[in-house]
Amino acid sequence: MPKIKGKRIVLTSDVTMMSSYHGGVMLGFAAIMPRRALPDFVFHKFFCPPVPAAPDGSAETAPCGMRKVEAALLEAGFSRDEVMVAHPQHLDQAIGPDTRIVGITHDDPMGKIAVREIEDIIGRGPPFNRSKFLELLTHPLIRQFRPKVVLGGNGAWEAMGEDVGVDHIYLGEGESDFPDICSKIISGEDVPPVIRGRTVAGDAIPVNRGGTIGGIVEIGRGCWRGCAFCSPTNRAMRHRPIENIVKDVQVNLDNGERDIILHCEDFFSYGYSNAKPNEKSIKKLVSAVKELQPKTIDVSHLSLASVHQNPRLLHSVSQIVGIGSSQNHMSAWIGIETGSCRILKMHMPNKARPAETDNWPEIVRDCYRLFADESWLPVASLVLGLPGEEAEDVVKTTELVDSLMDYTGLMLPLFFTTIADTKLGGRKGFSREDALPEHWQLVGLCLEYNLRHLKKLHRLYRERMTAGTGVHTALKGINLMADLVLNKYMKRMKRGEPPN
Repeated sequence: MPKIKGKRIVLTSDVTMMSSYHGGVMLGFAAIMPRRALPDFVFHKFFCPPVPAAPDGSAETAPCGMRKVEAALLEAGFSRDEVMVAHPQHLDQAIGPDTRIVGITHDDPMGKIAVREIEDIIGRGPPFNRSKFLELLTHPLIRQFRPKVVLGGNGAWEAMGEDVGVDHIYLGEGESDFPDICSKIISGEDVPPVIRGRTVAGDAIPVNRGGTIGGIVEIGRGCWRGCAFCSPTNRAMRHRPIENIVKDVQVNLDNGERDIILHCEDFFSYGYSNAKPNEKSIKKLVSAVKELQPKTIDVSHLSLASVHQNPRLLHSVSQIVGIGSSQNHMSAWIGIETGSCRILKMHMPNKARPAETDNWPEIVRDCYRLFADESWLPVASLVLGLPGEEAEDVVKTTELVDSLMDYTGLMLPLFFTTIADTKLGGRKGFSREDALPEHWQLVGLCLEYNLRHLKKLHRLYRERMTAGTGVHTALKGINLMADLVLNKYMKRMKRGEPPN
């Protein structure tokens, strides 16, 4: 019998989501690797160590979305005695006979985004993130007390149609309807298996009550560009007041986070007005965050079109942050997606605006030159196999990537995956069997790009990492091993052949 009665509402996730990543969030990509490729102790020791746990079993840091749900529940009238952000390795201090709801936040629980292609390509079985998620669902205390399991977060849609032990799938924004859903479950009312949360106004997004993994601070939601395969384009664009953003930054600093990542779908869209970046609002925001003196400041996502439209703003942000003095670089996730203007017009007609779609490859190259000048490190995504893509479209993307080979960053080729509630949600996803020789050549070139820059990226990201010398030495060794192991796959794919 448990020593505790349990919290009524337990918020948690599996260990791939509840990790500090040694302060280097890029290490989180190891969660997409097949579990058979690495022993568990290597995975947890060098890539995804668990977040610290408080004496009561709560997690000292948690994903930003989980923190928003926690804050919404507390603001809705639930008490701290009822709600707990629980460490996944200490659920015995959270789940008991009084627990009615276990809310799980996840970005890729079933491995249907990047991990699916790696699983198909390498043929080494399911990835860490899926394995660990399914382990959490079969936790002995969940099985014993049978609380209602509610899955939310960006990847919740992946569980639709899957018989994995999830009672309710919550799509959309949790701050709107999740507290009411919890009240209904607790009172025994019927709740549908799929719930769609309403949009929350920017000034109604609550301030976090605890630290977030990676020091992520949400500054806004939504995107107006309307890319057909992307879920954030379904959300209306809105932004949070600077004073609330600053409060979230301070909460992170008070909880020991040294580094801050400002998160929205396009950092340069903050305060967007008159169809162009609002330079005054963005500079005011960055200055306000800088005044709190975090060790580093980064942004999560940045639109290349927005950067191209106002390159002086990137320079201004770099100066305010103090690149070259306070920190050695900034980084951002960017979406190249394709080098084919035809595919861009078909599925991403607004991606280059206000520039012309036909100028997309040159826009990308111009931005990479600017990133190099300003010491920004881009983590770029490519989408392979979009409906209608032909060999000549893939060749254009390959040519674009080849022209960027000397610029430091990461290049992530993703097979097109159908995401629920997007414009392409009903279309067939892209798989290994659909790949042309040109696709393999592109994947091989991206692998060559990443291997070329991996050691420099490790050296630069070390500024943000909390790992000791032993971990860094091991990571250097793993980098060298990756060169040896992946080189054979790279050569094969660059010949236009599948990796195995």
